[in-house]
Amino acid sequence: MFNKVIGQQKVKEKFIHSVKEGRIPHAQLLHGQEGVGKLALAISYAQYICCTNRKKDDACGKCPSCVKFKALSHPDLHFVYPTVKTGSRTVVCDDFISEFRELFTQKKYFSVNDWYE
Repeated sequence: MFNKVIGQQKVKEKFIHSVKEGRIPHAQLLHGQEGVGKLALAISYAQYICCTNRKKDDACGKCPSCVKFKALSHPDLHFVYPTVKTGSRTVVCDDFISEFRELFTQKKYFSVNDWYE
């Protein structure tokens, strides 16, 4: 939810405005220094878009869609992140989704170094 994202007020307002105006771009690229909350902001934006009971400036946090976003298990929420191949087996992101969810739950502003640990 947007209220859990530290700072980024202008970006949050722009995202909220785009939803209210019904002008959601088909893609967004969030760019910035590590640790500024790009991932948390992106998830909050997706949650706001999918929320079935939106408040003025945030998702409701209680509808079935929001509950799934909180668990990072909404069917429209997909993650792509670096993986390391070990041995001859092909690895894909979904092989590590439990670990990714756990890391994000524990530390919303994690770095790629945290992921590799």
